[in-house]
Amino acid sequence: NKNYRRVLTEELFKAKVKSAEMVNVYHQRTVKHVTNNYQTLRMNNEKKDPMTNIRHVEMGSFDLKVDGEQKKDRFYYGVRIVTGCQETAGTASQVYLELIGNEGQTGKIDIGDNWKMFQSSDATFDDYIIECDRDLGEVQLVTLGNSGYRSMNSEAGWYVDFTFVVNLQTKVEQIFPCYHWIGDGDSFTDSAHCATLKQVQNNSILVQKRKQQVEERKETYVWLIFRDSGVPSGIDTTNTPPPLDEKFEKVKNQNFMGNLYKGLAFGLGGGIFKVAKQIMSASLGRDVDDYQTANNLHTFYEIVKSLETSEKKTSGHDCNLEEHSLVAYEGNRWISDVEFGRHILNGVNCVLIERCTELPYNFPVTNHMVKNVLCRGMSLQMEMKEGYVYICNLSELLDGLLCREGYYCAAPLCLLYVNPAGNLVPIAIQLQRNPGKDNPIFLPTDYWLDWLLAKIYFSNSNAQHHQVSSHYIACHAAMEAYSVATMRTIPDAHPVYKLLKPAFRYTMAINTAARGNLISDGGVVDQVFSIGSDTAVSGKNELFRRISAMYNVHSTNINKNLIARGVGDADKLPNYYYREDGVRLWDAIESFVTSIIHLFYLNDTDVEQDTELKEWAYEVHNFGFPSYRTLPQGRGFPQQIKSRTELIEYCTLIIFTASVQHSAVNFGQYQTYGYIPNAPSNLRRPVPTQKNVATHDDLLGSLSTVITSGIGISLSYALSQFSDDEIFLGGYPTMWFTGEKEKACVTEFLNSLRAINTDIIARNKKLDIPYIHLLSQRCPSSITV
Repeated sequence: NKNYRRVLTEELFKAKVKSAEMVNVYHQRTVKHVTNNYQTLRMNNEKKDPMTNIRHVEMGSFDLKVDGEQKKDRFYYGVRIVTGCQETAGTASQVYLELIGNEGQTGKIDIGDNWKMFQSSDATFDDYIIECDRDLGEVQLVTLGNSGYRSMNSEAGWYVDFTFVVNLQTKVEQIFPCYHWIGDGDSFTDSAHCATLKQVQNNSILVQKRKQQVEERKETYVWLIFRDSGVPSGIDTTNTPPPLDEKFEKVKNQNFMGNLYKGLAFGLGGGIFKVAKQIMSASLGRDVDDYQTANNLHTFYEIVKSLETSEKKTSGHDCNLEEHSLVAYEGNRWISDVEFGRHILNGVNCVLIERCTELPYNFPVTNHMVKNVLCRGMSLQMEMKEGYVYICNLSELLDGLLCREGYYCAAPLCLLYVNPAGNLVPIAIQLQRNPGKDNPIFLPTDYWLDWLLAKIYFSNSNAQHHQVSSHYIACHAAMEAYSVATMRTIPDAHPVYKLLKPAFRYTMAINTAARGNLISDGGVVDQVFSIGSDTAVSGKNELFRRISAMYNVHSTNINKNLIARGVGDADKLPNYYYREDGVRLWDAIESFVTSIIHLFYLNDTDVEQDTELKEWAYEVHNFGFPSYRTLPQGRGFPQQIKSRTELIEYCTLIIFTASVQHSAVNFGQYQTYGYIPNAPSNLRRPVPTQKNVATHDDLLGSLSTVITSGIGISLSYALSQFSDDEIFLGGYPTMWFTGEKEKACVTEFLNSLRAINTDIIARNKKLDIPYIHLLSQRCPSSITV
């Protein structure tokens, strides 16, 4: 490492530093500062945690020395500023530093007026010695600012990981975490104290800075309330750009937009689109148009294979055999009832199934209908009583929804049974809400095409519900509401902010992009799904309203949700790997959250009297989930959190939703939807109303056209990819927590995750199709796609 040093004369210092004077807070005396030395060191001994993808860097001790002897009437402070490792983290702007102590402050000191400083994207750090003629006391805050005087071609933003300050007289060292972008003309003030307001209430400097921070954020984090749909609120970027901290960084933007547009361009105008037309033309013996359907199921296999071949050519990577979509196709696995049941339990909509103790009024399944598939010698009523019968009911939610012209969607009910082999299999499917002669109950003993079509129509309906309910509302929308409320009310130094902020990374950006391109009227979802439309009057928008009206904030509390659905008993419902892995991860997160909360809150009174927490809960309750203000207790977020137990539950819920729950419902999309017949997002033939009339043409004619196949496969592919800069569960930045006790809590959390991973990997080796989606190294800590 090279050391760059310079000594500024007092005259040069005066010319370069706009404000080199400080006001002694107590004695009102003015003194001067000078930056004596600086050096820029490139961190070559970088290490990346393979489980979390966090970079851990050892920088060595602060070894700058004052040239010559230290003056007895001067006070010296060593400062190290660590620039982030993002590709555009550095800046050529003129930046400044300010130290604020309990006995004085330096005022602004320009430190970035040399274009060679802060330029690297490899996580550089810069060391300085600040000379003062008065003791600042204990340094309380560090302010870093970006003056905005930029060199040509430089990036406006400057990303700082943290600042290290050492009092060279007393040798006291402090870390001031930042982990923010500092934009053109902006500044950021770091505190070394992770504390509740009560713990710093006698420190007027820190109290004032906390209040100032949240008040300033309220100007940029403005609520966008969806009054028509009732969906949880988000951030309003209508009149103001999103805050710099919430935008995709360069690598993420390239990965996400690259995957999405590469996939969609491939689907619409390139590879898949062209290959699909070529394949279908060859199989039909004539040219086809964009809206031609396949004439054999192997066509869809070839379409998917073309995407995977293209991906290998462009990226050099094979699609992982454990996760690629062709698992459903190989050996015609997708046709089997066992595979259907596997998708119900461990597919992307793993939260729909419920125990059935009594048949719904509109689902008149009789013992005679299913006696040949019940294997324990008991009646249907006894099987239900024993806990072996389950149901998926979409009849009310999807009934009467408008579909786009030429497309159809059922409102089905599906009865499932756990046989003595431990396999969950469907035993009865009704495709519309109200029973009748034109709405038969399809059975596995029916003609095989009738039964297969019934399963396909159910899977199509399941896809509509999955994307709107389990995926967008319960994960994306809920997390955006939590994130906006947190940024508006809780300062960086608060322990709850420390716990939750990594769970919000990129969420506002991905949701804003989704509202603009994916779920907007006429967007990609409208082009791919049965309930889409080119207008605001669509089944999709009505489904948003219906699900929002039923939404429960606790739906992603896995323990409460399993109890509510009656699916917690592994003896009655085995092979439910989402449940097994999810519960263990919830417990690990809860244990970690408990350890942090107990460090800062000694009792329930501490929680109840925390005014910053009060404001947070009020914002979430009244603005994040405004549609649920008057709903029965338990449906919405509480207006005030009054105990440690309650605080632990909601913090655990938020972290779990962002990481584990979203991973469960998102990253298996390519496996589920990539092979179109397995779970089609749209269907082109009316819902079957009779038995014994289905033909092979009905099956193929109901499936996607060339163009929608291309879009659907490509979309499921793009949404199942990880970004190169992904941070996974447990991945807290190196200096995010600075106290030894907090760091020990993080270490214990990571050890718990490693133990869970080891067990999952060992189990998966015994499975025909491994369940990999809840390995923590596959669970991003936040919703990024």
